[in-house]
Amino acid sequence: MGASPAPASGEDARELQKRLSWLMGGRLLVASLLLGGTLFTSLREEQGAASFTPRVLLGLIIATYAVSLAFALWLPRTKRLHAVAAAQIGWDLTLTTGLVYVAGGAASGFAFLYGATVLLSAIVVGPAAARLTTVASLVLYVSLALSLTNGWIDHPPDQPHERYLLPAASATFTVLVNILGLLLVASLATSLAGRLRQAGGRLREATAQAAELARLNEDIIRSLSSGLVTTDSAGIVRTVNPAGLEIFRVGRADMIGKPIELFFPGGPDPTVGPSRNEGQGRRADGSTFPVGFSKTPLVNASGECTGDLFLFQDLTELMELRRTAERAERLAALGRLAAALAHEIRNPLGSISGSVQLVRDAASTDPEDRHLLGIVLREVDRLNDLVNTMLQVGRPARTEDAQTALVALTSEVVEVARRDHRHAETQIAVRCPPYEVLAAVDGDQIRQVVWNLLSNALTHAPRGSVVQIEIREEGSAALWTIEDEGPGVPIEARGHLFDMFYSKRPHGVGLGLALVDQIVRAHGGEVRVVSPPGQGAKFEVRLPRAVERPTARAAS
Repeated sequence: MGASPAPASGEDARELQKRLSWLMGGRLLVASLLLGGTLFTSLREEQGAASFTPRVLLGLIIATYAVSLAFALWLPRTKRLHAVAAAQIGWDLTLTTGLVYVAGGAASGFAFLYGATVLLSAIVVGPAAARLTTVASLVLYVSLALSLTNGWIDHPPDQPHERYLLPAASATFTVLVNILGLLLVASLATSLAGRLRQAGGRLREATAQAAELARLNEDIIRSLSSGLVTTDSAGIVRTVNPAGLEIFRVGRADMIGKPIELFFPGGPDPTVGPSRNEGQGRRADGSTFPVGFSKTPLVNASGECTGDLFLFQDLTELMELRRTAERAERLAALGRLAAALAHEIRNPLGSISGSVQLVRDAASTDPEDRHLLGIVLREVDRLNDLVNTMLQVGRPARTEDAQTALVALTSEVVEVARRDHRHAETQIAVRCPPYEVLAAVDGDQIRQVVWNLLSNALTHAPRGSVVQIEIREEGSAALWTIEDEGPGVPIEARGHLFDMFYSKRPHGVGLGLALVDQIVRAHGGEVRVVSPPGQGAKFEVRLPRAVERPTARAAS
C-alpha cells in the first residue's frame, strides 16, 4: 500500500483528529443499529441465542465497542493520526465483511456498506485513502462471493443452504452490480474529497490572509506615533491606539465609552465634514496641552458613515520650538540693535561722563551743583551698564567651562551686595554645605547670573526682610536657589518672565532675567521659578556638577 503518510501536524492534524472522532461516534451508532437490528431479526427467525449467526453478530457488536474504546484511548495520545485512520477503516471493512457473510453472502443487502466505508475514507482522510479502500473492498467482497459460491468456505450452519447457492447467472449479475456500484461510489467519493480538500485549502488560505491582514492592521495602528481614536455616530470613543493613551496619559478603560469632547474641548463638531484644527487637549487630571488633530468620517463597506476617526499629535514640543525660534529671532534683532547702540551711545556717554566729572571737580563748583552733577554721573553709569547688558544679551554666549566653586563665588557677590547702601536694610542669608560645591561652568558668566538674580531679589524684597540663598548638590546637578519675601511672580507673568523687554518694574527694561536664562541654557542648565504665587519669588538654577569630589571648605 506504499509508504505511510507523515505525521499530521498543525491545523490539518486538529481537523483530522476531529473527523476521526466523528467517525468513531458514527461507527458506534450505525453498528448498533445495523448489527442490533440484524441480531434481533436473527433471533426471531432462529429462535435461540446459542445458534451461529446470533453469536457472530453479538461478537461483532462487542468487538466494535471494544475497538472503538481502544481508538478513543489511542487517538489523543498519538501524532500518527493517519495510522489511526487506516486502522479504523480496516476495522470497518472487517466489520462489513462479517456482516455480509452472515447476512446472505454475495446477495447480501449490506454490501452497500463497502461503498459507505469508501465514502467515509474519502471525506475523513482523502482521495488516496478512498482509492486504497475501494481496492480493499473489491478484494474482500469478490473473495467472499467466490468462496461461498464455490464452496471454499462454509455458509453459516444455522441459515438455509439455498440462500447462499445462487444460480451462476444470478450470482454473476449480483456481484457485477455491486462492483459497479462500488466503483461509482468510489469515483464520486474521490471527486468529492478532492473538491472538499481544494475548498478547505482555499478557506484556510483566506482565513490565514484575513488573520495576517488583521495582524498587519493592528501593527500599523500600534506603530503610529500619532494618536488614533475612533468614535461612533454619537461621538463616543470606541477604540484608541497605544500612542493616544500615552498622549492623554490614561488607561484604555478611561477613554473607551467616554464622549470625545472630554478630551478635545472646543474641537470640531463630530457631525460636520473632515477638518483640521489646533487647540487644547485635556487629560484626566484636568491639565491641558496643545494638540493638533484632524477628523475624518468613518465609513463602512456599505458606504455608511458609522462615526469619526481622529488623528492627533501632542504639539508641546512644536510649541516649545516655536518659542525658541521666536526667542532666537528677538535675540538676533537685539544683537543688531545693540551693536548699533554701542557705537552711537558709548562714545557720547564717555564724553558726557568725562565732561561732567571735570565740571564737578572744579573749585568754583558749589556743593549743591556738585551733588547734582554726581547724580548725572550715576545716571550716565547706569546707561553704560544698560548698553553693556544689551551687548551681552544680543551676542551668543561663549562659555569656557571649568571647575567653579559656587560657594566661594556666591560669597564674593554677596559681599559686594551688602556694601550697597540702597539695600542696607535687607539681610542676605547664605546656606551651604560644609564642603565646596563644584560646577562645570564659566565662572565669569555664572557670576553675572548670581549678581542679576540677587539684584532682582533685593529690588523686590521689602525693607527689613531676608533674602535667602542656598547652594547644594542633587544627583549630577549643582543647585543654586535664591528666595525673597516680595510679592512673588503672578501665574500670567511666568510664561514671559525670561523674555526680553518684559518687566513689571517702572524703570526696568526686561533684560536682566533674559540674560540669566541665556547664560544658564548655554551651560546646559535650567532656571525656573519654584515658589507658589503670592509667597515671594524663589528662583532655582540647576547647573551640571563637576565630576571631582568636593573638598572640605575652609572656614571663613
